[in-house]
Formats: sequence, C-alpha cells, structure tokens
Amino acid sequence: MDISKTIMVYGDSMSWGIIPGSRNRLPFDKRWPGVMQHVLGSDYRVIEECLNGRTTRYEDRNRPLRQGTKYLPMLLASHAPVDLLVIMLGINDFQDSIGAPAEQSAEGLQRLVSLALVQQPEPMTAPARILVIIPPEIQQPLGAMAEKFSGFNRGENSEQCYGAALAGLDIELLYASNHISLSNVDGVHLDAPEHHILGQVVAEQAGLILG
Repeated sequence: MDISKTIMVYGDSMSWGIIPGSRNRLPFDKRWPGVMQHVLGSDYRVIEECLNGRTTRYEDRNRPLRQGTKYLPMLLASHAPVDLLVIMLGINDFQDSIGAPAEQSAEGLQRLVSLALVQQPEPMTAPARILVIIPPEIQQPLGAMAEKFSGFNRGENSEQCYGAALAGLDIELLYASNHISLSNVDGVHLDAPEHHILGQVVAEQAGLILG
C-alpha cells in the first residue's frame, strides 16, 4: 500500500484509549486515532505513540518513561518521515505524584512543542507540521482518579494557560472542549462516543493541514 502521509499521535491515556473506570483499552477502531485513520483512509497512516501517565516534561517518581520531552526525538526518528505530529498532553502534570500547577504544565507543553519544531530526523527535509490538542479541564475526578488527582484544581484555567504559552508558535491548535466532554465515570478520560467525535474532528483538521 502506498502511504502518502504519515501522522504520529503523541499522547497519554486519553489517546491510548483507556476505558473509564477500568484498566482496559478500547479497540483501535474505537479509539480516536483509529477513528481518524478510518476517516482519512488509506492515503494516510496514523501511528499511535500513546502511553498512560505520560507528562509534558515531568518525570513521575512512581512510573518511569513518562517524560514527554525526553522521548519525543527518539520516537520521531523511529517513525520518520512524519508529516504531521499530533500532541495531546498535559493532564497528567496535575497528578498528585507530579503536582504541577497549570502555568508550569503550560511551560512544559511549550518546551515540548518547541522541541518538536526543530526535529528533522533523516530522511525528513523539514520538521513535521504540528497540531496540538488542548485537553478539557478536569472538573471532578471520580473513583480511582479522585485519589490520583486530589489536587485537580491545579489544572484550573489550564486551557487558557496552554493557549497563552503556545501563542506565536508555528503550529495549529484544537481545543477539545469545544467538541467533547470528559467521562462521567471517572472525570478524567474519554468514553467511546467522545473518542468517535474527537477522531472525526481531528481527521478533518489533519486533512486541512496536510492538504
């Protein structure tokens, strides 16, 4: 199959497709990157690089390998050439094990995006185009998530902070809260219908960016 465009999704459990209230995972065609793949068709290849607990730039003392800035260059090089990098990160910065307020999480996202803008692994002749999806703000974590995000109000005004931190960068922004809401089951992740909506929205945006 001749693939004309490659899209890499760099995310956390929201994009990995964890089923709220469980440790299970939605099948690929139900996760939003899979929905995007279906909508875009065979002229595009969507690569999932999504990991539960991934942060923007912070190391989680309870779980290794979650530092977003540390592993992005390696993963881009692994999948090069990448035409579009879709980043959806930030919420895990507010976990109690990290404890970053919204302003510091936004700084972490800005560092991550700035790093991505200068990555040009072979055989790429230019950095990938970048689409950043700003995650919805946590309103009320429930169940097991309430224990991990007891200080969830650290993320208050996170959407505004992310937007301000990324202003002026040569990227595209998509505010997820304009289209979807967080699950009523755990207050942090996405239910299957929200994955379906988000996948369609991101597919449309990706198509516009890549022409």
